[in-house]
Amino acid sequence: MQVKSLKGGLEFRFPGQPTIQLYLGMPLVATLLTYPLWRGFRADGLIAAVLVGIGAMLSVLAHELGHAAVAKRVGLKPSLIRLYALGGDVTWQAKHWTRAEEQRILWAGPLVNLLLGLVCLGAYWLLLQAPALLGIADPEHGRTVFLSPPPKFDPVPLRVLHWLGWINLVLGFLNLLPAYPLDGGRLAHNWIERRYGRARALFWLGLSGTGLAILAKLAFVMSLLAGMLIWAPPDFAPNWAAFKKGRRLLAAKPQEP
Repeated sequence: MQVKSLKGGLEFRFPGQPTIQLYLGMPLVATLLTYPLWRGFRADGLIAAVLVGIGAMLSVLAHELGHAAVAKRVGLKPSLIRLYALGGDVTWQAKHWTRAEEQRILWAGPLVNLLLGLVCLGAYWLLLQAPALLGIADPEHGRTVFLSPPPKFDPVPLRVLHWLGWINLVLGFLNLLPAYPLDGGRLAHNWIERRYGRARALFWLGLSGTGLAILAKLAFVMSLLAGMLIWAPPDFAPNWAAFKKGRRLLAAKPQEP
């Protein structure tokens, strides 16, 4: 493995694998995300925050590696994975690929996160059934994975599994939202474009994404007021730009589907 510095980050090179670029914005977001864990500056909370922060970044990497693995499987050559404050992306080299191949690639990332989320929450549930494995007498009888959060001072392994489970489920579902540049937006774009044309795909996905972006920003502001960072895609700019472009195309050629 080779490591070199970038402007605002680090680059990791592995033989036969895509280059990975990690920008400092991602560790910063992970630090803010785990604020409820470390704000009391307790040793166990700090340890849990570090593990969850690293796990969250690895979850984003796993998402992009899922895309890269399927791209490689259909004959493309993944060359670069970038991880930054707003998420990540993967670049591959090829002259062309089919719509069906792109669909498979797009589905891979969210499915990886959904699977990881279920595995983490499954492990958390199993540990709740066998608290002796963690050296505790009873982690509150009757507590479940989905209906009640873990107590603030649960053992570190339980907190980490619970957080990473939900982080991965949220990553998986958020990436399936119908908005640019999310995987769900591109999946929906392909579906609409195939049936009704590119102009309508840009218009409706841009409109949907703009509405979701506004809701995401409201959620971000409310989370700050509540003392916890909840950043959620999509971004406003690309969706608004797509909406305006789609509207222009529809106005210019209203007779085309």
